[in-house]
Amino acid sequence: MVVGLGRIGWDFHIPSIADNDGFELVAVVDPLEDRAVEAGEKFKCRHFPNLDEALEKMKPDLTVIASPTKFHAEQTIASFKHGSDVFCDKPMAISYEEALSMATAMKEYGRKFMIYQPRRLSPDFIILKEILKEGLLGPLFMIKRATSNYERRNDWQAFRRNGGGMLNNYGAHYIDQAMNIADSEAEKISCSLRVAASMGDADDVVKAIIETKNGILIDIDINQAAAIALPEWYVFGKNGSMKWENNAWHVRYYDPAAVKDVGLQDGFAASNRKYGNGETIPWQEKTIDATGMKPVDYYDKCYEYYASGHAPFVDISETMEIMRILKVCRENAGKCTT
Repeated sequence: MVVGLGRIGWDFHIPSIADNDGFELVAVVDPLEDRAVEAGEKFKCRHFPNLDEALEKMKPDLTVIASPTKFHAEQTIASFKHGSDVFCDKPMAISYEEALSMATAMKEYGRKFMIYQPRRLSPDFIILKEILKEGLLGPLFMIKRATSNYERRNDWQAFRRNGGGMLNNYGAHYIDQAMNIADSEAEKISCSLRVAASMGDADDVVKAIIETKNGILIDIDINQAAAIALPEWYVFGKNGSMKWENNAWHVRYYDPAAVKDVGLQDGFAASNRKYGNGETIPWQEKTIDATGMKPVDYYDKCYEYYASGHAPFVDISETMEIMRILKVCRENAGKCTT
């Protein structure tokens, strides 16, 4: 059963469920009658204006929460109480405290629960993870992730009272990606929020710096008031770097075994009064193009977890860490400035 027939529910969740043999769409829920009726007729399922009524009458195995963030906690907990597992859109909730109540209810009612993080299955991210497995860059020390556009946001996402803003909306994507790569908890967090082009009072410009416990520096730029696009990815390691550009990863690195020991000079008199040590790094380069890469069906990951007993694709502990980071970011930033 799908709750919420707005953009994400209508454009992604319902078509994905309809196209996946592992799931059957039995009902939809939306307070707007025309949307509910349209979905019911198109997908041959029951439709309801009220979640509690739908849960009581349909008793679904899985409830997909695709409603605005403000309703995630209430609707997730109601689904648990009626004996349904939940797949919830990101961000998990409007606040860390609400997210904690959801995680607690999951355990209390013994239900399965996972948050939708589609950026973990985007081609750039899948290829990035494969490259990092090769160890070409050596130990990582910095990840820079950015997304940019120019949009005068004027929908519910433009208002703080609704849980809107780019920290919640896009931050839940890109901080999750970077933290997944770092594979460590956040130790130091700083953040600034701005309202630049948005028509509402919620942030549309986010700058967050996160230092993980294993020493990786994460630099997040989210800018919805950018007339010129920012570079999307840079990843830096001791032995090389990589960037995402023109739908491909460009990697430059060297083999540590191929460089000589230049020694460490102790003293103030630089050799031959020159900067540097004069060595030439034997750089190697490779490009991995994502064009034509077959997309991965997120609902296959859902089936593995909810129906086949596999571990969740996104563990709730990882999501709670993202919610904690978002909370600290808001506290650091204070009130958005215009």
